[in-house]
Amino acid sequence: MSLIRDYGRYFLASWLPDYEGRIKGGSVQRWLVMLVFWPLFLMVQGINGIGLMLDHVLFPDFRRVQVREPLFVVGVPRSGTTFLHRLLALDEGFTTTALWELLFAPSITQRYFWTGLARLDRAVGRPLGRLLGWLERRLLGGLDDVHKTGLLDPEEDYLGLIPVWGCFLLVLVVPVPALWRLTFLDRDGSAEEKVRVMTAYRRFIQRHLYFHGEHKQLLSKNPSFTPWLETLSEGFPDARFIGCLRSPNQAVPSQINSILIGAKLFDGRDTTVYWRQGFLAMLDYYYRHLLSALESMPSQRQSLSVMEELTKAPAATVLGFYDVFGWQVDEAFHTRLLEQDHKARKYQSAHTYSLENLGVDAETLNATFGWVYERFGFPRPVK
Repeated sequence: MSLIRDYGRYFLASWLPDYEGRIKGGSVQRWLVMLVFWPLFLMVQGINGIGLMLDHVLFPDFRRVQVREPLFVVGVPRSGTTFLHRLLALDEGFTTTALWELLFAPSITQRYFWTGLARLDRAVGRPLGRLLGWLERRLLGGLDDVHKTGLLDPEEDYLGLIPVWGCFLLVLVVPVPALWRLTFLDRDGSAEEKVRVMTAYRRFIQRHLYFHGEHKQLLSKNPSFTPWLETLSEGFPDARFIGCLRSPNQAVPSQINSILIGAKLFDGRDTTVYWRQGFLAMLDYYYRHLLSALESMPSQRQSLSVMEELTKAPAATVLGFYDVFGWQVDEAFHTRLLEQDHKARKYQSAHTYSLENLGVDAETLNATFGWVYERFGFPRPVK
């Protein structure tokens, strides 16, 4: 009921001025975007819902799949989680989710349908594949500087929780309390809410393993799961966790700028102040909760990745995690890891932003994240 109430108040607020002093009216751009977004979104979710229901009829055994020793890469956003995720995904013992599965095939039924169609397409020269590749670059290419991704690339599996409104990214469309509460789930979520999202997430993983192989380990990368660490640890008692962090000098403004790119698309107005205030509080909690939650776990279940160290020695860092978890490294994975190590050292992000325009100055960073600079010895920002 709280979800329905929040969404109802939000849509009402879109027509009224000064609702809670922040959402005011609605720009022409926003309404035009919403007129395109909502029909497509509801159509895709309706199709996905049918697929999820069919799974219980066509593949009922998926509910018996055991989830063994999943690995969760969490941490502060913009702290190397994607980079680390793609290094770990080189290990064929893991299975991780691709963007196409998360958006268009969360069900086993849909995955068999689309992979079957792909085989037919390849048999006749890939006309559909080429068209899809062209559309993919047109729609996703503009995000390359912020978060390069494609339909076949590994992606954050919290997108699989969209059907139960457990994906924080939806806050760009409907910035309501129910979605903001996901960023403080361990602290503020009710027992019922935690059970709801964990039940849905376990079913999602079971479906994924049923399709890709029950013998594999799940590899999950989700910065948005950082405030869920305690809930995840309780739900998956044999899970392993790698927490990623980075100097606030880079992580904080980078994340705020990233969210503003999406917010501008959906809203069209300057909402910098709203997102800056929300994300400063959220990221402060992320840093604190990440460290406290990891420290409460047994040492063989958790490890920490500092981006400034990861980028200097990617392969050695990853191999160190395997030592902590007591996992063996096979020769094929070791070779692929070393190949990527050389390429990764040459990488430089093209994501640029202005601290002045974001309003994230040295004084704000020092006041909010001073304890992070002291603990990790990161250089403090200067005016």
